[in-house]
Amino acid sequence: MATANLKRQSIRVPMAGIEAGSSPDSLETLLGSCVGIALWCRDTQHGSLAHAMLSECRGEMKQPGRFVDSAIPFMLDTLSKRGARRRAIVAKLCGGSNMFKGGTNTQDVGRRNIEKSQEMLRELRIPILAEHVGGNSGRVISFDLESGKIQVKIGREVVAEI
Repeated sequence: MATANLKRQSIRVPMAGIEAGSSPDSLETLLGSCVGIALWCRDTQHGSLAHAMLSECRGEMKQPGRFVDSAIPFMLDTLSKRGARRRAIVAKLCGGSNMFKGGTNTQDVGRRNIEKSQEMLRELRIPILAEHVGGNSGRVISFDLESGKIQVKIGREVVAEI
């Protein structure tokens, strides 16, 4: 009887990056005002995590993970190519904190990222199962591609599992 090699790999998602993987791996990133968009296919246990810095690309397509409005379509395309089933994809959102002390323009970055993510996912009819957004603290998130759960840490403390 053969046994599968199920070594768990933790894949880091850089700022303005997008990574994809499958069970039993996990995807991790550190978020401030950026929003972490997690898409997961319940049927195939494939997932993708974007670390989007800004809400709209305004035609800039060189780095799709940098912007919410280019990250989500890129993630869906990537998941589709890996065999994910569109009807089984769900979303979770994290981040979007108010990290900047200053004018109202800088304070709105996190909020705009959250709102654009919610708007696009609603338009694409992708259910948002959970959110851990807003506030004024950075977060480290770990997205388990086996269960679809996201562990949220602020500092060294686990504050939520969504």
